Amino acid sequence: MVRKKSVLSKVKKRKKAYRRRQEVRPHVSRSWRTLILVIKAVKKFLNFRHNVESVSFSSRTLDRSKVDEILSNYGSSLNNTQLQVKCHDLIEVNGTLNDLAIIQDIIKKLTSNVCRLDSERKRQLQIRQNKKTSKAVLNNKKVERTINYFRDKYHNNIHFRENQKTRIKKKNSFKYRNDKKYREEVKAKKKKHIFNKYHSNTQFRERFKSKSKFHILTKYHTNSNFRDQYKLRMKSQVLKKYYTYNSIRLKMTQRALNWYRNNNTIMRQNSRRLYNQHRRILKKYTVRQSHQFAVIHRNLFMNNLNRFRQIIQEGPDYVCLSCRLALFRNQVVPFVEQKYIKQNMSDEIKKSIQTYFNYSSSSQSNWICKLCSDKIKKRQMPSRAVVNKLKLCDVPCELKKLNNLEKHLIALRLPFMKI
Repeated sequence: MVRKKSVLSKVKKRKKAYRRRQEVRPHVSRSWRTLILVIKAVKKFLNFRHNVESVSFSSRTLDRSKVDEILSNYGSSLNNTQLQVKCHDLIEVNGTLNDLAIIQDIIKKLTSNVCRLDSERKRQLQIRQNKKTSKAVLNNKKVERTINYFRDKYHNNIHFRENQKTRIKKKNSFKYRNDKKYREEVKAKKKKHIFNKYHSNTQFRERFKSKSKFHILTKYHTNSNFRDQYKLRMKSQVLKKYYTYNSIRLKMTQRALNWYRNNNTIMRQNSRRLYNQHRRILKKYTVRQSHQFAVIHRNLFMNNLNRFRQIIQEGPDYVCLSCRLALFRNQVVPFVEQKYIKQNMSDEIKKSIQTYFNYSSSSQSNWICKLCSDKIKKRQMPSRAVVNKLKLCDVPCELKKLNNLEKHLIALRLPFMKI
């Protein structure tokens, strides 16, 4: 039984053969002798190509001369000289043919060597490609093995799965924050994916619509800024459509008319009446600021008027004990003798103060005006008291010697100039 050669021995043999060929190859390709021979062969080949036409022409003339010689049976001397020249040409042609044969042999050898080297190069290239493919297959198998291992571990090991998820999330979030190009790519991918899924998957489309409606409703009811912005945006859109498209304007007016005709109930009538009233008020008070000022002044006037009416509700029925004037309630205070006559006063002061009051000891309530009350508390006689008999207080000596200008400057009340 013949023992098979191992793969290792085959590889070693091929390596040795390849090295031998590499050693022979530079001697063949880099030999100056072969290069000179090739140059000579090319030159001779070009000369031969140049002389081909002359050779063909000489062969034709040679055949014709032979026929002429047979026919003429020994021609003239001129014909003999021409035959000698033609024979000399035939010898030269034979030499060129020999050179051509040498050139062809050299070219065959070179072409065979080149073909052999080319085939060897192709074979080595094929071997390298096979090695690469085998390595790629092995790498693919390794990759598949690792992928299957990690996939099984990811599906079976919960702790490993959570760690992988957190790691990938951190990595993607960090890259999303720092890499602008990656961020734009992720946004574009998400948009494209959602757009394609929205147009292809009906369930996803319905779910997306319901989710967006619910989100907008919750945001509308909770966020006041969003609500105001949404109202303004929708109002501007409707107005833009209303003023740009005639068909939409006609549809909206027709819809409003139909709605008013079909929903003409009592509640609708009341709401319509209130709405029209509100519109009339808005038209009436277009200038808001002036209306506000008018309302404020009207309220002040009404408050003052009500206060005045409350004050004069009873009339001037309150008589002062000191000056005997009939006054309103807000101009008088109840008379209490202990406020004006106190225990630490002397008897003269008490008697003088008692002379200011003219009252009986009846059970009726007594009143005193505020001006007289203030003067008596300061232990002075009121200027308009009945006891005073319209007499004024004595002017101090410092103020008696004043001219008219000084009197006007220190006067409490300045009368109007008489004409």
